Amino acid sequence: MTPLGALLWTAACHGLFQLAAYAVSVLRGTPDLVTLGAVQALVYLSCIWLMLRTYDASTPLRQSLGLRPTDLGLGLLGVGLGVCLQLPAESVTRVVERFFPPDDAQLLARAALYRTETVADILAMLVTLCVAAPLVEELFFRGASFGRLVKNGPRLAALLSAVTFVVVHPDPRHWPALLVVAAVLSYLRFASGSLLPCIGLHVAFNATGVLSLVTGAASMTRPLDVPVVAMLSSWAVAIGLMMMLVRLSQNPEALRARAEDQA
Repeated sequence: MTPLGALLWTAACHGLFQLAAYAVSVLRGTPDLVTLGAVQALVYLSCIWLMLRTYDASTPLRQSLGLRPTDLGLGLLGVGLGVCLQLPAESVTRVVERFFPPDDAQLLARAALYRTETVADILAMLVTLCVAAPLVEELFFRGASFGRLVKNGPRLAALLSAVTFVVVHPDPRHWPALLVVAAVLSYLRFASGSLLPCIGLHVAFNATGVLSLVTGAASMTRPLDVPVVAMLSSWAVAIGLMMMLVRLSQNPEALRARAEDQA
């Protein structure tokens, strides 16, 4: 697959998701979080299937999506980075929204979508944001798309999978923070030769955000109130984990997985 092809596949997938979400809103009114999650999962999985049928119909699904074993330490680091990146991402978003604050209508829409008033609301958020969304997004961007692009070079595959992942998110205010997370995800995908650590990172990152909402530490209209020292410490820990990631990427299991990934 060419870089232009990756952009077109992403545009088509995201366009279909938006169209399906609009159709649901016309038929049933403003969709809730679970409905949007179900629509996203259906559209993304359909696009993944079509992409693999187009480019790699004869390759086993597990291999096509990069669901191969790699160094265990990289998987654990992925989860750790997912937790540690929440505060750095929050700090970037806070700076952006200081210059481009959301209006009242946007804040109300966020609050309505991400409700945590009942147990059902919390369960819906957990299933949608901590399981469905990270799984289908990783399968599409760093599974199917990265796996097809890697033959053009792993760096190009990492760059395009990161950028396309960022721009499909609807609010540009979140793009700088998401770019930080996407860069780590793409490097982890390249270094490990496997999609599994990326899924762990994405799930942990989303789960940490949901936990802050459930506990009341933050809301969709009020960011986390974190001291500067804690924010700077989170950046330092994340950088330290990235240095460990670079070292572990030279372990035999990671080298084997990377060689198989780029074969």
